[in-house]
Amino acid sequence: MAKIKIILIHLLLGTGVFYFIVHPFTMALYWFEYSNTPLSTSLFIDTLNKNFLKSFSFEMRGMSTLLTLFGSALGLVSGFFWSQLKKKDNLINVQQRLLYRDIAEIIADGENEMVEFKSSIRYDYYRKATNRDLEKVIAKTITGFMNANGGKLIIGVDDDGNVLGLEKDFKTLKHKNRDGYEREVFRIISTQLGHEACFSNHISFYSLNEKDVCLVDIEPSEKPIYVSDTENTTFYVRTGNATYPLSVKEAVNYLETRKS
Repeated sequence: MAKIKIILIHLLLGTGVFYFIVHPFTMALYWFEYSNTPLSTSLFIDTLNKNFLKSFSFEMRGMSTLLTLFGSALGLVSGFFWSQLKKKDNLINVQQRLLYRDIAEIIADGENEMVEFKSSIRYDYYRKATNRDLEKVIAKTITGFMNANGGKLIIGVDDDGNVLGLEKDFKTLKHKNRDGYEREVFRIISTQLGHEACFSNHISFYSLNEKDVCLVDIEPSEKPIYVSDTENTTFYVRTGNATYPLSVKEAVNYLETRKS
């Protein structure tokens, strides 16, 4: 019903615009063409006023009918496409509401083998200052998920599930917005896990209680992923609701177990 209403409105608009506006303007332009009179704004307006009513006369029925049909056709086409856009927009809105509901439910369920909360990537809530060491914690968590069964890392939420938001983190960045934040998360992944690891992580943002949170959807990796810093390379894996480093022997045994 809504689709038919939209199409009818566009049909009427197209018909009306071409009959009451395009038709008289076309009449005035034709007069200039056939009379070989130089076109000027003032003369065009004067000609339009003189011929406005004539454009709706019976003798002009051929042109008026043709333009009306053309306007109706354009109205039908635009109405159809507009209704399709509205339909897609409604579907997107429904999906967004479902996603917001889902993220709220995930947070309410707390941390587990597939979900981890982190307050920030840079801002230290204890020191109340920027702490770049927190980036390593993010890298370790993502690595642990990638070496296990994947999972979700939600940033901007503390261990108890309280939504803190990303505002304090934003202030530590050069680009203090979602785009800058996404680039920073991918920079952490790229520099500490390797560029290829970026393709297994998908970042999205949500607003809960008027506060932004960042969701990192992490896919499991077919090959082992390590956290590399200036001193050493470490293998981490997610077990239960925590991430643990494994020794070389433990990592080999774990990887062998995954293959079997």
